[in-house]
Amino acid sequence: MSNGKNIYALLAGLLEHPAEDIKIKAEQCIKALADCPQYPPEITEELNKFKKDLENIPLDDVKGVYSYTFELTSDFTLDLGYHVFDGFRRSNSLAAIKGMYRDKGFPLEERAGGELPDHLPVILHFMSFTDDEELLGNFRETFVIKALEKLHKNFERNKKNLYWHVINAVYRIIDKDVKGGE
Repeated sequence: MSNGKNIYALLAGLLEHPAEDIKIKAEQCIKALADCPQYPPEITEELNKFKKDLENIPLDDVKGVYSYTFELTSDFTLDLGYHVFDGFRRSNSLAAIKGMYRDKGFPLEERAGGELPDHLPVILHFMSFTDDEELLGNFRETFVIKALEKLHKNFERNKKNLYWHVINAVYRIIDKDVKGGE
């Protein structure tokens, strides 16, 4: 499972605000997937498409696509709680996730960079951080996959967006991990 957990951290890097190293991060993720035979090759193909898109688009444009996609449109927000809860239930969920991070010693402030606890890159970093397999499995099944299903469905009508490839890869990896068969 250690290879799979490393994948979570690498995927988180692809979903953080893009910087100069975004192509390197994509390459690292693709290389790491080669050591994870439990995941189907289509996931690597998706990340290769993302990497190819990055080679053809200037970084400033990638940043613009990122901001437009994830920060200006609620249907595509990376704050996963938005996709499964509303209002009071979402704030309860945020408090519960924050408490879980605290209980496991996860450095939320350091990792979150001002984002909420349910921000997908933060969640992926936590999933690569924790050694509590039971907690991880429960969190993936009861929250992460449900939110990702909705985000993935929203992206299905926006497949021309270069981030579709990353969201599709993340969804398929988490879905595989939830269903098991390692």
